[in-house]
Amino acid sequence: MSSDLSTPLNLDQYQQLQLPHLDHLEDGHTDVVYGVHLKGDHLVSVSADHTARVWDLKTQRLLYPPLIGHTGSVTAVQFDAAAGDVIITGGTDGSVIIWRFSTGEAIKTISRAHHETVLCLHFDHRYLVTGGKDGKIKLWNRQPLDAGHTDVPQFAIAPAEGDRYQEYSLLASFDGHDAAVNAVKLKDSILVSGSGDRSICIWSLQTGKILRRINIHQRGIACLQYNGRFIVSGSTDESVGIYDTDQETEIACLKGHTNLVRSVQAVFDHDGEVKTIISGSYDGFIRVWEQMPGSREWRTQHQFDLNDFQADGDTHTDSEANHFSNRIFSVDFDGNRFVCSGQGPIVRIWDLRLPNK
Repeated sequence: MSSDLSTPLNLDQYQQLQLPHLDHLEDGHTDVVYGVHLKGDHLVSVSADHTARVWDLKTQRLLYPPLIGHTGSVTAVQFDAAAGDVIITGGTDGSVIIWRFSTGEAIKTISRAHHETVLCLHFDHRYLVTGGKDGKIKLWNRQPLDAGHTDVPQFAIAPAEGDRYQEYSLLASFDGHDAAVNAVKLKDSILVSGSGDRSICIWSLQTGKILRRINIHQRGIACLQYNGRFIVSGSTDESVGIYDTDQETEIACLKGHTNLVRSVQAVFDHDGEVKTIISGSYDGFIRVWEQMPGSREWRTQHQFDLNDFQADGDTHTDSEANHFSNRIFSVDFDGNRFVCSGQGPIVRIWDLRLPNK
């Protein structure tokens, strides 16, 4: 992600909104929100309530009724409203569902994409990659392909029928991790993955071989971002790492969180350098990290305690309140808005175009 963020990000300066809107709490999730994806004026959230919800950020209302199809918690999501008119979700039921963004219609279900929970997914115009609790990474084609097409990897399995892969066929599996695969990112001919086995792997999409195995964390990898050169990773070891793949070296280890770092967003400048990092942790804090001027050292510029994710103005019994803690599961940032979700049904939004009054 690139951004024109030119000043340190201080969320106190901006208006805070929430999903659902205070006047329409019935729109909201009824359980933990595991993931959010933000793009333009829309956001898709996924939850332990077995649904995905598509939001219009201008109105803070649902675009249409919740997406129902998974038989367990929905744990992973990405969407493209413009080029692909698609939402893709994965869940604890091991399935992947492809939805039409414009209508909310489920257009394809891969019912046993993984033997266990689908923990992460990422797609571009060519491929969908999924990572699972089963330790597997799987590659799927998004468009029909002839067997000899250049987008078919050298190690692809044979088409199910004839010499043509139908859309969302399993092209290949990547085997090399010894624990759950918690994060995957595609970029050109490269796939990057992070696992509970503590390793980050850089793979060739064409050969399926591991080009490099990176071990910069003491415990499992929970999340990562990748722009073609830099990998920014969050770990159960409570740190955020920055790795330069060109130089093949770790350039920073950011310490300050006191629990698992569950989500990271990296802001890259126009030269592709890491400019700002936003991290969300199970300690209930969001940290905004900036590199110190004239130094290779990084520091926390701002820190935010989200307390909990109850709806403002909503009421809960003591037992319900205890069910929702301050864990942060997902953060996203597009240069105009910052959003996060946690162990509760609310999605928080800061609009960087609206100064706090």
